[in-house]
Amino acid sequence: MYKLFMEFENPTLEYVGVRRSVQGFAIHEGLGFVLFHTGICGVYDLNTKEKKPISVLKLGSFNDGVPDKRYANHANDAVFGPKLSGDEIPLMYITAGNSGEYDENGYISYCAVERITKENGAYKAETIQRIFYKNDGLETTPYHVPGWGWPASLVDTDNGFYYMLASKHRSKREFTKPDNVYTLTKFRLPDPLAGDVTLYPKDIFDQYDLPCNILHTQGGTVKDGQIWYMFGAGKEIHPNGMNVIDLEKREYAFFEDLSDSPFANEEVECCAFFGERLLINTQKEKLFERL
Repeated sequence: MYKLFMEFENPTLEYVGVRRSVQGFAIHEGLGFVLFHTGICGVYDLNTKEKKPISVLKLGSFNDGVPDKRYANHANDAVFGPKLSGDEIPLMYITAGNSGEYDENGYISYCAVERITKENGAYKAETIQRIFYKNDGLETTPYHVPGWGWPASLVDTDNGFYYMLASKHRSKREFTKPDNVYTLTKFRLPDPLAGDVTLYPKDIFDQYDLPCNILHTQGGTVKDGQIWYMFGAGKEIHPNGMNVIDLEKREYAFFEDLSDSPFANEEVECCAFFGERLLINTQKEKLFERL
């Protein structure tokens, strides 16, 4: 069962001036960090449930389409990772980029590691690391391409692993392909103080495929050895649902059909845990709680 937890307002910044689509979502100690397309972040107080953000910031990886729209920061996933010594907020790992294409760095969609700090009551962010992936040398390994080109970045802080999750074929358009699967590719979590990192097939720690049982990947989170991941864009496009992956067993723990939930007609975006309570954000600027 689900119920509406709170509504929030889509923030604007003076130097941006327009509203952006809702995307990634992460929680730290009662604060909800909602990301918006291009890399704007609104910080909301989940205890007071005030609609207005208490702070609005531009991520270090903010990009509104330079050098072209493929490089805009879609910010469609966000997960908190390890915390740097002396910092109040853990590092945030963002799925950046806006394309499934490949350039000299590898996949255009990469992972941006954001350090968020507070100054004079306002939050600010800087990108301290970018994690890229290249397929170079794949033929010398037992692994295969980790998806069609736009993998989600997920972090298991407790065990020190970095995951990429993607479908073999784009789950949004090429869903009729009978061989489509979801692939989870596992790496050791790079040292966030090491600067930009490029991962290769030789760096893969593990990789396995999971059934493509629902379409339209969105965003997710990691908790207690499981990935909780959202799918769908609303009942009239692709019905909503959630897969939970057991990382030790390398299989789905369960699937939850959300096609008749209170947000069945909204596009789900991401999810995060508020203590033991799972919250899901939607494109209509709402947070729903799993009961």
